[in-house]
Amino acid sequence: MMTDNTKRIPDFSNLTIVLHSVESPGNVGSTARAMRNMGLENLLLINPPDLQHDEAKKLAYASYDIIERAEKVSSFQEALAKVDIAIATTRRKGKWRERFLPPEEIGRLIMENKEKQKIAVIFGPEKTGLTNEEVLQCEYSTEIPTVVDYPSLNVSQAVVIYVYEIYRAYMRSCELAPFSNGVVRAPKAEYQRLFERAIRVMNSLGMTEGFSDKFSKSFNRLLGRADWSIKDIATFDALLKHTENYIERQSSRE
Repeated sequence: MMTDNTKRIPDFSNLTIVLHSVESPGNVGSTARAMRNMGLENLLLINPPDLQHDEAKKLAYASYDIIERAEKVSSFQEALAKVDIAIATTRRKGKWRERFLPPEEIGRLIMENKEKQKIAVIFGPEKTGLTNEEVLQCEYSTEIPTVVDYPSLNVSQAVVIYVYEIYRAYMRSCELAPFSNGVVRAPKAEYQRLFERAIRVMNSLGMTEGFSDKFSKSFNRLLGRADWSIKDIATFDALLKHTENYIERQSSRE
């Protein structure tokens, strides 16, 4: 758990972003910039474009060193041989459907395995994406849900979404609330105390047995997804305390 208001530097040394046969130097540059913003440093390029192109340097603002240090290989198999877990980003679906995970689950998967396993998130060419055969060679597949049936996300836009979800999973793992600019997430014990108090209040209001079970499960899930500070917990706690006081006053008048 975080003990101060400073952000830890993530250890993503076992995580690599792979760009497979990307044609645009600008997409490589934008990828490097997105990686730097989210704490990722390892980039692997399969059949890269001209990395000295002005577009690559311009879009990799303050991040071109990631491109300079990037490993280059000539085949998909060479890239796979360097990692233990390969995650294919794709819109293709087939027999591997059960191995599809949404971006947020990819972040969780990486956080659970990054200490002991070398992991790669692989992005295919702009025009075609990864082939079916390439997807099948990966341990997991993932897609970005979109409104339209045939989306055309730019590859660097897709990278931004995934590296953000990876960094967000990191923040959750060290109980630092996303979007909080360093606000420390309240300890689990505080969430549990709040949960128990809320259940007591609801029981005081005459929760029926069936509703009680449904409410407690829903409220517990809500708290599990919440990123609240100690002050946030205290605000909710104060509301429950006033509710308890009101119930006691009403009961004493009866």
